[in-house]
Amino acid sequence: MAAPSLHYRGDIIVMAAWTAAEPLVWTNFCGADGVTLTIDNAIQETQAGDCDDWSLPVQTLLAYGAQSVSMTVNAQLARSNRDKLLRWAKDQLTVPIRVHIVNAPTGEVEYIDGEGMLPSLGLDGIANTDGAVIRTTLNIRFKEGVEFTDATV
Repeated sequence: MAAPSLHYRGDIIVMAAWTAAEPLVWTNFCGADGVTLTIDNAIQETQAGDCDDWSLPVQTLLAYGAQSVSMTVNAQLARSNRDKLLRWAKDQLTVPIRVHIVNAPTGEVEYIDGEGMLPSLGLDGIANTDGAVIRTTLNIRFKEGVEFTDATV
């Protein structure tokens, strides 16, 4: 049996472009210690009977429907991100988000890009009595899904 080659911290990086100025300047998401990227595909179901033999059981036919993409970021609240995160949520901004797959082979996905909207931002541990770090949870939705860019060289 051959052991699989796995991904570890630093193999896939989440970045944000905090200002919309072109060209975009990507900054690693400081403090992140757990990120989940989810691509959800709605499945439409239709019940259909056989056209020739009406005695056969009805079949369920499946088709893809709408797609939505979301990301949950769990992080230690880095001082460098605090004001940006608060304004992102309160001002209802869209922020360019990039997932970088480091050292992606040519022809495979290297970047996943989308416009992140922030329906909820949580700050956890404010006023804790044990001196623990404040934590944050971002629940991001991508406005128009995401785009993949393949590695070229």
